[in-house]
Amino acid sequence: MSFLIDHEGKQYVLKDILPGDFQYILELQKLVDGSAHVRTLVDSIPDRNIFVYPFLETNLQLVETTAIAPSIKKKILRDALAGLADLQDKGIYHTDIKPANIMMDSFKQSDGTTAFKNVQITDLEDAVVLPPDSQGLGKRLSGNQFWRSPEAWARAAQHTPADVFSFGIVAIYVWLDRMVFYSDEANEAADPSDMILRLHVSHFVNDIDDFGGFVEYHGGEQDPFVQRFIGLLDSFNGEDKKRRPFSRWYPVDPQFKDLVCRMTCLDPLRRITAREALQHPWFSE
Repeated sequence: MSFLIDHEGKQYVLKDILPGDFQYILELQKLVDGSAHVRTLVDSIPDRNIFVYPFLETNLQLVETTAIAPSIKKKILRDALAGLADLQDKGIYHTDIKPANIMMDSFKQSDGTTAFKNVQITDLEDAVVLPPDSQGLGKRLSGNQFWRSPEAWARAAQHTPADVFSFGIVAIYVWLDRMVFYSDEANEAADPSDMILRLHVSHFVNDIDDFGGFVEYHGGEQDPFVQRFIGLLDSFNGEDKKRRPFSRWYPVDPQFKDLVCRMTCLDPLRRITAREALQHPWFSE
């Protein structure tokens, strides 16, 4: 639960933290408290298990992305990606990258248009620190269903590349105003997993080597999740049921497609890191 308070003319958010998690999350946030693009606590109330955060006005889920100029969209994505890179540099797996967890403040520019500042990755309460040699977090259905990585759907080994996949889906949402895994039917279904995973297959099976790496990552063709994925792949018959690989979407900037495809490889070991993504030519166009 969170609360908004005013103190000496500034607004802050107070968040309740589970008692058993308080010290772990406190130490985790200390690893990135110097990052300009990760929101970390500015104070705490230990005897009440409360963290105090600076207030941020809005988030990417609430912003009307179609009304934002392309240059501003790109800056938002660059700043948020810088925050993710800072987390990854410290081996932190956020576990829930989505538009609602990318927050910022708005302001009016001299020409009257709206821009954004203080773009930050927020909600580190479910994040974990994973050592470089760690196999990752397993047996856990991490994140939101409409932004979740394939390995999180499989409850397989999850490491920082899972956040990169989710960020790639967020980038599509911001740049193209498309929630690629969302549908009203899936949102209302008791179990939407097949509907969503079928879209994973449609949009992100782009490369035979990548798919082979995906199969190997999950333990081979006999793995139940791999068999499920292959079954969904077979459901596209190439006639009235065709896949729509993101790499072939048109009209979409080729450099943007290349960036997203590198972030959304099915094989986590083939994905670029957040730090590498920041160096992609699309950001310098």
